[in-house]
Amino acid sequence: MALRGCRLLIAVASLLATVACNEEPHATTPEPGLAPSGPATVAEVADVPPANAADATAIPIVGAGPAASAGPSSSASPLASASVASADPLTITLPREPSVHSFEEGPFYFTAAFDGSLRYSLWLRTMAFSRRMAGAYQRAPHFTYFVNAAFFSTSPGKSDVGKAMSRAEVLVRRALAQQAINEGHEIANHGAGHLDGRFFDRMAWLSEFERFHQIMASAVFEPIPNSEGEGFVFPRFDALSTAPVGELGAACSTDTDCTSKRCVFPSAGQGICSEPCNLKQKCQPGFACGAPMFRSDTDLCLPVPSFPVELDGQTLFDAKGEPNFKHPKLKPYKIVGFRAPYLGANNELYEALFERSYEYDTSQSASPGPPFAFRDQPRTKSVLEFPLTVHQGVLTIPMDYNYAQLKATPERMFKDYKTGIAGAIAGKRVPFNIGHHFAMWSEGGYLKVLEDTVEYVLAGCNVGAEAQCPQAEVVSFRELASSLLQPPAKP
Repeated sequence: MALRGCRLLIAVASLLATVACNEEPHATTPEPGLAPSGPATVAEVADVPPANAADATAIPIVGAGPAASAGPSSSASPLASASVASADPLTITLPREPSVHSFEEGPFYFTAAFDGSLRYSLWLRTMAFSRRMAGAYQRAPHFTYFVNAAFFSTSPGKSDVGKAMSRAEVLVRRALAQQAINEGHEIANHGAGHLDGRFFDRMAWLSEFERFHQIMASAVFEPIPNSEGEGFVFPRFDALSTAPVGELGAACSTDTDCTSKRCVFPSAGQGICSEPCNLKQKCQPGFACGAPMFRSDTDLCLPVPSFPVELDGQTLFDAKGEPNFKHPKLKPYKIVGFRAPYLGANNELYEALFERSYEYDTSQSASPGPPFAFRDQPRTKSVLEFPLTVHQGVLTIPMDYNYAQLKATPERMFKDYKTGIAGAIAGKRVPFNIGHHFAMWSEGGYLKVLEDTVEYVLAGCNVGAEAQCPQAEVVSFRELASSLLQPPAKP
């Protein structure tokens, strides 16, 4: 199937491609341990199949505005003039303020984020990777997951990427997102239905935000540590005592304990035997599939978390998994960051972000430099901008879809990422970020590059025998924004 709804911006003179891509693309090559289903090609990348499971209609890549004359567009530069309006809706004319924060002292900050929330297997893989890195380097990398609320609801309203197909699927995805929060990762906003907002007015953006927050308000909460201090009250993924040894739902410690060779860990201490699933390979009752409408690719079956959940003699979550908002310890998780679907930002988006009191956005591309802030016209509110930056000598912005579209090898991607990191460090150690998707492009090679890049940073960005970024921190955008929004220390 063809790529759906992606936009390509080309800076002709420098041959830089800036691509904003749709949610939840997937290649046809599965993750290790899943049944093979054919070679992966960019042309076969697709989003969630339509709700009726019919073949998706191909939506061609379309242009968005004139090509730049040289390098990244001036509208993407943190120092660009914001005084002249443009017919291109992507030209942001709000006032910009470069960061006054000095990054030359303290750790080098690196951020890695995922646009996506569909596949259970990639929630599990990315959290497991973070745990391994914590053990190896004594500090856990924290990811930002930009999620679409449509995957957390069976009736989300208008959506370009489908929806959850069952209540069980919703409960498992909620639990995985909550587990990510419990482990220090961030959940952020990638729209309710992954709609192209380039021509949205302020009210349309606010409506989309309201829809997103209505769905997510029942999905994610502030962590509640358990009384032993070694875990959390929820979610609870329990192995099934009735499951035959090695079969779906049985407890396991390694892949060899499972007939499917897939022992997964929804939390650090609980291994459960899983198995592949899709439209043809359905999960057993009591389990849910992360991608139940995939026709050739597969995801994983996971058990529905255990309910009800009681705490301090009161119901925290009822038998159906619904939260009890009257419980004094149940606090909503505050979502403070946004990335526009298709990177389709306009002035009106930022007006909505000001009104919703968001702390940051990451919908822009820019020349290398520090983060900056967009200001409202009265100059009373601001939103931090963490752009994807293009360094000299690289193919494109640091995003996996771009490399897939350009048919670049994982080796070239890794080389470019290290070039960007070196440029950021040389440029007064400004933060550097990469953006990926819940996808297995290049037969999973691009996802492996993200993991290798995170480990490269945690290990010190070694060039020869010299560490370029000792004690670097791989942080979520939420953590980075918090560090920049702290008031300056008093002398």
